Amino acid sequence: MFKDGFSLVFAADLDRPGEQHLNTGGKTITNPFEEVKPRISEYTAQEIATLQSRLEKQLGPEYISSRVGPSGQKVHYLAAEKCIQLANEVFGFNGWSSQIMDVQVDFVDENPQTFKVSLGLSVIVRVTLRDGTFHEDVGYGHMENCKGKAAAFEKAKKEGTTDALKRALRNFGNVLGNCIYDKEYLKQVTKVKAQPAKWDVEKLHRHSTFAPVKKEPEFKSLEDKSMNGAAGANICEFYLAGSGRRKY
Repeated sequence: MFKDGFSLVFAADLDRPGEQHLNTGGKTITNPFEEVKPRISEYTAQEIATLQSRLEKQLGPEYISSRVGPSGQKVHYLAAEKCIQLANEVFGFNGWSSQIMDVQVDFVDENPQTFKVSLGLSVIVRVTLRDGTFHEDVGYGHMENCKGKAAAFEKAKKEGTTDALKRALRNFGNVLGNCIYDKEYLKQVTKVKAQPAKWDVEKLHRHSTFAPVKKEPEFKSLEDKSMNGAAGANICEFYLAGSGRRKY
């Protein structure tokens, strides 16, 4: 520690040897004489057009689920697992990521007689694409009359995070759930009967112990091939000798 009359400077705050030559030594260093280069998207023009075409499509009835809402009316929604599946199909499994930006606890109440806990919290989730494009939105989770705080927070945080993820993804386009907010589309698509999905056992990922044994195609060894070739040559020589023709 060094003392000068005005400030205290800690040795830990000083640059380590060599860090002054790096672009970043734990700090953001900006060169005022360096021209700022615009960020170039990692997507090509063709890829952007393809993504835009995918995102503009509306969902088929097989993706839409429904439940009874608080007022007794039917509420339509896109389930979380289908939303993640669609994001993987549109952007690629390694083309997008999600991040929890903030968690805000709104209230926590504990009943003094029963010790049951009720709480509510909001979660902000950001979804970022490969080229840096992102959307973020808020989700809400709550739990009423839970036996313990840990279980209440677990349920509320998972619910809030899932809700925020779905809301952030829908900002990218119709195919990720934004079309469900279109009442006219919802009126028409619910009239279309969704065919049940076909069950295919071959698509299951099985443990090696339980996986069905597939018979490998039989290949003849080189020895068998050479023996067969030698036998064929002998037959050919015998035929030529019997016919009196000269072998060249």
